[in-house]
Amino acid sequence: MERVITISREYGSGGHELGVKLADKLGIPFYDKELIGMISKEGNIEESILRANDEVVPDLDNYSMREIQPYYQIAMTEHIYKVQCDVIQSLADKEPCVIVGRCADAILSNSVNIFVYADIESRIKRIRGVEPDLSPESAMLHIRAVDKKRRAYHQYYSSKEWGVMTDYHLCLNSGLAGVDGCLDAVMAYLSHVK
Repeated sequence: MERVITISREYGSGGHELGVKLADKLGIPFYDKELIGMISKEGNIEESILRANDEVVPDLDNYSMREIQPYYQIAMTEHIYKVQCDVIQSLADKEPCVIVGRCADAILSNSVNIFVYADIESRIKRIRGVEPDLSPESAMLHIRAVDKKRRAYHQYYSSKEWGVMTDYHLCLNSGLAGVDGCLDAVMAYLSHVK
């Protein structure tokens, strides 16, 4: 595989796990939260500030809650996104890899873009497997909040619509096939990608 593979995902669908397994199977690097350190170093941004602004759009309605003036918040989120684009493009120029999230599908022009989704029951089960003390209701609220944040972030920085099948090369239902079934499907798809 000579292209970068991007994975966008609904929260709790197993997109991160799929990315790890796919990178391992292909013998290529994997990037998700590791990008935070790279962006921090490249943009000379404190990691704590970067984590607080990770994949968020400027919140001009509630800026006072963050104790930062709106014009500074816009400047910071725009700066973070620009550095993120530079880091992701640099990784793509260097070698094939798997990148999860961070609008990589919109940043890169020649990548294979995958979207992973699942039914809500499967997502709740997956999240409660990691956080067993979380009630099903709390898990559902968290899923909705994270998905809303991801959609807003993607649509703020991209002309593509998050989760709309025509904006991806491959959409996979991990609730139906499981992560390993999705991995098999991706490998079969990639074997035909030129």
